[in-house]
Order: sequence, then structure tokens, then C-alpha cells
Amino acid sequence: MPELSDEWYLWGPYLSERQWGTVREDYSADGEAWSYLPHDRARSRAYRWGEEGLAGFSDREQRLCLGLALWNGRDHMLKERPFGLTGAEANHGEDVKDYWWYLDATPNHAWNRWRYHYPQAAFPYDDLRAENGRRGKHDPEYELLDTGVFDDDRYWIVEVHYAKATPTDLLMSVQVTNAGPDPATIHVLPTAWFRNTWSWDPGTPRPELAATGDTSMRVSHPSLGELELLAGPDPAGRAPTLLFCENETNTQLLYDVAATTPYPKDGINDHVLTGAATVNPLARGRRPLPGTESTSLRRPRSSCGCGCGRPATARIRRPHWVRISTPSSPRAGPKPTSSTPASLPRPPRRTRRW
Repeated sequence: MPELSDEWYLWGPYLSERQWGTVREDYSADGEAWSYLPHDRARSRAYRWGEEGLAGFSDREQRLCLGLALWNGRDHMLKERPFGLTGAEANHGEDVKDYWWYLDATPNHAWNRWRYHYPQAAFPYDDLRAENGRRGKHDPEYELLDTGVFDDDRYWIVEVHYAKATPTDLLMSVQVTNAGPDPATIHVLPTAWFRNTWSWDPGTPRPELAATGDTSMRVSHPSLGELELLAGPDPAGRAPTLLFCENETNTQLLYDVAATTPYPKDGINDHVLTGAATVNPLARGRRPLPGTESTSLRRPRSSCGCGCGRPATARIRRPHWVRISTPSSPRAGPKPTSSTPASLPRPPRRTRRW
């Protein structure tokens, strides 16, 4: 067996599914972590001790993270993280309400396969809270399937594949299939961002993500070095739109305190949903941000209309991820599989639990 220090283990599914509402980010006076940082604040609040996301992937120290955001055109926010009820909201304690599965993986993370089912109707956040709060300890839990949002199979099957050609050459492929009877549109936003390690200690060097072309970005990190991120076209062959914001708390929204940046953590969310000017226009797929500190990137937006039963695939590739300052030959290792099943297997009847 290879040692844990083997460089094939540098990147893997190390990203948490949930950071909000946990003791890891609890600075409350009464120790009530659930109410101190609820789900509704997660998109606007910068974390200190970890990150979270759908189909999460990161380096071992969670410095640079990859994940997926989705929007069905009806929700009041992007789907960037699983939704669940806290112990005070649910009738049987903490309970996640989304459906996702880890379908396949190799021990060194050279191949990973993940699936999520996303309703085409508006996600019933309020309904799940209200009905589960009304039920007692002896009543069954009110699940997402019970709300009717999956009726007539009106949902998206979203699969994310991660494959490594070398320990530092990682491909993220996103495939979306419309399981419903009618054509529908989904917005797919693969995302790359840095965990905020600079706001807590003055003088800490800041990493930077900057556009170097319409579909390419330079990734500069004090300890990871210089990396490159490339974004592929959407199913129609259109280049993605690169959207940049900072991984900084939206203090104006949460605390009515002057914002530290006009492009806070929820900047991409607000821009996609409402067209707000909350993304940095200087780095929008054209050029780096001269004289500024670009600390977080919420990457491409792709909208694809899919006919029923037809998959559409978007790809993001980070080729030649090597430390420019200390180049080295990649260690030999197993090659990831180059093919995926032609048909989608039925997922197991279980979900991930926190």
C-alpha cells in the first residue's frame, strides 16, 4: 500500500458537506451553534476552519477547493450545499434533506464518481422546516420526496467525475441528465475557491485567482505554488463566463456594517439570480486584477437546456498543475479509468447523513 504522504493523495474528496451550524464555526456566547450560523447565512459568511460544498474536492489541507453550484431558475439561492434541519427544527434531531450518493472511487482518488438529484421545481426549504417542526417524536420524518418536488420525475440527475492523469493533473467532468418528461434549463456553475486563511491573522499572505484568458485562470497560493485552471465549453460549444468574487463575509447584509469588499462571498449568488453588480468586472475572463487581491473565484456559469432523458456534459480541466518554482517529475502511479458506463445505474436507496 502507498504511504499517506504519496503525492497521489494530495488531491481528494476532503471537502466537508457541511460547515454551517457546527461547533467548528461557533463563536456564540451561549454555545448554540445551530442558531449562530444557520443554513441561510452560509452563503454569505466566510468560514475559518473549513469549507463545504457539493461534489467537493480539495488538497489535503483544504487550501484550494473545487465544488459545484446549481440553479434551476426557481430557487431563491444557488444550490451550493446540502440542506438539512438542525436538532431544534427536526422531529428526530439533525436531518439532511437532500439526496446524493458516492458511487465509485479508487483509494488514491485517481477516480471518483458522485451523483445528486436536484428538483426542477423550487426547493421546498420552508415547507420542510414547517412540517418537520409540526411533527412530534412519534411521527415519521417529512422527507424531500414527500413534498412532491420529484413527481413525474421532474428532477436533474447530476453526476460529477474526478479523474487524475497525474497526481497534479485533475479533470472535473459534470454531466447533467433531465429525468423529467419536458425540456428544462439548469444553470451549472463549477466553482473553485480558497479557504479563507488570511482574515484572522494580519499580515498573512493572500492567495490569488486571476483570469489569463477567456477560459483560463492563474492560481497563485503561498504554499501550493503556481497552478493553472482551464474551463471547457458548455454542451452547445459556448465558452463559459468567468465570475470572480472574494471569499469574505458580507458584513453589510449580516451585521449592517460597511462591507470590506463590493464582491463578497455571496456575490456570485446575487449576480446570477438578480444581475447585481457583485462580481469583479476586471477579472471576468479578460485579464488579472492589477493592484488588487483576488482571494476567491466562483467559476463558470453555463446554462444548458436539456431534452428529457438526454445528458449534457461540461468539463473543467486543470492541466500541468506543477509547482513552477520547484518543478519535479510526477511519480508513477495508476492511471485513472478513461471511460464511464454508457447507462446510468439505479442509485442505492440511501442518502448521506451528517
